[in-house]
Parts: sequence; structure tokens; C-alpha cells
Amino acid sequence: MHIRNLTILAATAAFMAFSVASPSAIGGKPAAKKDEGPKLPPAKIEDIHVGGVWTRAARKGEKTHIFMTIENKGPVPVRLRGGETDIAKYIQLVRFRMQGAYMLTRMVGPVAVEPHEKYTFEPGIVGLELRELHKDLRRGEVLPLTLEFAGIGAIKVEAEVDSRTAVRYPPPDELPPAKEAH
Repeated sequence: MHIRNLTILAATAAFMAFSVASPSAIGGKPAAKKDEGPKLPPAKIEDIHVGGVWTRAARKGEKTHIFMTIENKGPVPVRLRGGETDIAKYIQLVRFRMQGAYMLTRMVGPVAVEPHEKYTFEPGIVGLELRELHKDLRRGEVLPLTLEFAGIGAIKVEAEVDSRTAVRYPPPDELPPAKEAH
């Protein structure tokens, strides 16, 4: 009886091994891959154009935000994953939200810029947050910054420092078209 149970157990193990093995492992044809469509060329750093980079003035130890417009002239999406600067201890992508009378920020992952589209980082929506500034930022100064794009590289830009209360909006040619009132 004991030998019979061992034989059944061995046969079951062999059946399970062959039933979960890939067809190519047991001499069959491999499964056909799904058609993934045409392969797109990889994203290029030359296809990314950054403009209108600015920030508000702030004191040493405070935080401020970088705002800008990123245009992707390439055929594939690109993702801004963050940046670097010597002026701040931390830099992160954030989304703004109101909670009562307070504007709060929440860290977000990489921001995608679709092919042939523009993405505008603006106050109250999304920005690049600089925390624990190492020095004062005064109106009229220029802040060097490196933007990092996932998988394709980095772009060096300069942010114009504006007043502490500055609120800029994209130029009229960068705004979405106005909707007609009915």
C-alpha cells in the first residue's frame, strides 16, 4: 500500500511539472507573441524644450517652487522625474491642493509629457519644490537647475527669481482654447 501511494504521488508531481512547463521546455512550439504594433524610436533629449522657468523669492531655510513649461516635440512620451540644484537640500515634484484656507503639497511621481504636447507647471497646480534653501533667493537673481528626464538624460536651465508673491500665468499662446458660452 505504501509503494502505491508513493507511485501516485510521483505521477501527480510529474503531471504537474509538465502541465505548467512552457511548450518550448517540452519540445512544443512557443506561444506566439501578441502584435505590439510598430516600434517607436526612443525619446531624445533634443526633442524636449523648456521655457518660462521661474520661482518666487524665498529666505534661507524656507521652501519655494519652480514653475515652467515643457514641450515635447518628439514622437514618444517623456517623463520628468525631478531635478538637482546646489541651492536646496531637497527637490521633488509636487501637486498642490486646497484644504480649507491652506494650500498643501503632495509629492507625485514622474510627470509625463505626451508627444507633440506642452505641460505647464503653474502655481496651484503642480511644481518642482525646493526645500531647505541654503541661501536667500532675491528678486532678479538667476537660479541654476538641472531637470532630470527618466531614461534619456538631463537638461540644464536657469530659473528667474521673481517677488515672494508672484503669480504668473502662461502666455496667451500657451493657454488652452477658451470654451464658447452657450
